[in-house]
Amino acid sequence: MAAGGDTVDEAIMDAALERILQVGIRRAGLEDIARRAGINRITIHRRFAGKDNLVEAVLERETQRMLTEVSAIATTATTVEDRIEETMLHVLLQTRIHRLVTQLLRVAPEEALGFYTVQGERLVAIGIDYIVGMLTHAQSAGLVDRYDPRPVAELVARLAHSLMLTPGVGGVDFTDPDEARAFVRSTIVPLMKHGIAAPSSAGTAGRSAPASEGIAQL
Repeated sequence: MAAGGDTVDEAIMDAALERILQVGIRRAGLEDIARRAGINRITIHRRFAGKDNLVEAVLERETQRMLTEVSAIATTATTVEDRIEETMLHVLLQTRIHRLVTQLLRVAPEEALGFYTVQGERLVAIGIDYIVGMLTHAQSAGLVDRYDPRPVAELVARLAHSLMLTPGVGGVDFTDPDEARAFVRSTIVPLMKHGIAAPSSAGTAGRSAPASEGIAQL
């Protein structure tokens, strides 16, 4: 798509996001979104094939934006352990406080849970692919052990999605920064460094190593 087309798509998604945050998904009509974007409704149908696809595009864009933030945070850490810890804490936090979660719950609580349950498959899939890519790069750089990254990626992505849907359930209070950090440090960091079934003696490779370009995609 040409640059001009990308600009139009962004304007449509910006308008859709603004309206969704104001009134919820069901009440966010295409006519209103088109008016806010300065286009006509036919243009939205031509580019997104309807409201459902537009909402999916908005949700995917916001997810990708969060992952871009995660990648930026990763560059500030010194060791691979710190990089995993800081980026996972950011992901778990954003799944609870992102405006698409909190604002949708405020303006349309009756549709929020259903929406994120239906859209959960797509959200989890994006998260899994991102984490698999990150771990694969880290393995190539010798920063984490060699193992199949997909099961680990799925566990972490599903944890983040679960916290978005049921943040208050369980023994760990993820609203407490100290509890959340302790959980990530004791469970997710070793999981992502060594995999699920690594022997107890494994994992010296990459310990306290510089968190270099291998996991910059965090």
